[in-house]
Amino acid sequence: MTDLNIADEPVDTKVERHASWAELFFDLVAAAGVAALTHALGTELNGAGLGLYALLYLAFWLSWTTFMLYSNVSAAQTRVVRLMIGMFGLGVMAASVPGVAHAVLGHGHDLRPLAVFAIAYLATRIYGAHSWRRGEVLLDFPVVQYSVGLLPWFISIWVEERWKLTLWAVGVGLDLLLILVVSGNKLFEQAQARFTAQATSRRRFGGPGGTGPVIQGVSVDSTHLSERLGLFVIIVLGESVVQVVNSASDAQYAIGLLTTALASFVLLAGLFGLSVVFGYAGLPHLRAGRISTRAALGLHCLVTGVVATLGVSLSSVVSHGADPLPGPHRWLLCGAVAAYFTLGVVTGVASNSSDAQRTISRVITGVAVPLLLGLLASALSSRTLVVCLALVVLAHLWFERRSAPAEGQV
Repeated sequence: MTDLNIADEPVDTKVERHASWAELFFDLVAAAGVAALTHALGTELNGAGLGLYALLYLAFWLSWTTFMLYSNVSAAQTRVVRLMIGMFGLGVMAASVPGVAHAVLGHGHDLRPLAVFAIAYLATRIYGAHSWRRGEVLLDFPVVQYSVGLLPWFISIWVEERWKLTLWAVGVGLDLLLILVVSGNKLFEQAQARFTAQATSRRRFGGPGGTGPVIQGVSVDSTHLSERLGLFVIIVLGESVVQVVNSASDAQYAIGLLTTALASFVLLAGLFGLSVVFGYAGLPHLRAGRISTRAALGLHCLVTGVVATLGVSLSSVVSHGADPLPGPHRWLLCGAVAAYFTLGVVTGVASNSSDAQRTISRVITGVAVPLLLGLLASALSSRTLVVCLALVVLAHLWFERRSAPAEGQV
């Protein structure tokens, strides 16, 4: 297979590592995935649609993260072919999402998309889990190397439709539980103890000597990881921009359309500023080295999942123009903005980069105001609503820019 040659210069002359061309190409599948996932929300915007969206997004994100962490750790030894195979698997998953949404939410009778999605997910995760060299244990996020959560997905291929999604949810839930409770260091110690015991047993019964397979704990490159996570956030925001542009291209040209499009763009650009310019690893209010890799990845999953829903909401705003948004669409838009700032508050508190005054201010302006708009703005035009939310984002962006120099002096 072809090796990814990132740097062949001596160690003492190497510069800070950045995402390679192959990694950037691989990340393009995220745009296809986010675009496809909007079908889960566009088909029927209710609790079932949101639940299906969350389930499919988590499956997609876990698969992408498996290969992203593999290339992060492997660096110059990354196999380009392996990344391309993973990209193809993610592409198959994305392509089957509209069919899954139609079968589940549209009460379709063709169950083949569900089988295709499950098989593609299984194949992608299993192939990705075997990307590491034998004996390597990923200390920072070991769940990507284990397949306990894949068993319910395998069983789902053979059961009736009504049980498939339940088993998918159980599988994803097991992975999320492993993320919370499994320690990479403990797995490393257990693996080392197991292989040492096997070597001792072989010597006792006259087998070949030696210490057996070498177990090595590996960790991520934190700088490279932050770049990849930030790029994923940019891709998700970019896909939201594409959805707004597509909706605007079908609307009647008028000053109102320009106002709506401008406010939508300002809102998305403001989130880019908060997450990437003034944040770290795509997370708002985060500073380098403040939280663990596992916590950063978990928060990244939640933040990008929330941001991805904005494309559907803003497309609906462009379509409705001066008319009020229907309740579900209004709550999706306001709830997504509130959830984004809620996660920002969590990030700020967890990383000790936010004092009590800032935290309270962020809760009032970033969480309470969008929720009040969702509750009380039922008669407000969709255009005015998005302008209000854009102003909220701009206010936070202004505050971050004003306080950045003071923080840099600390």
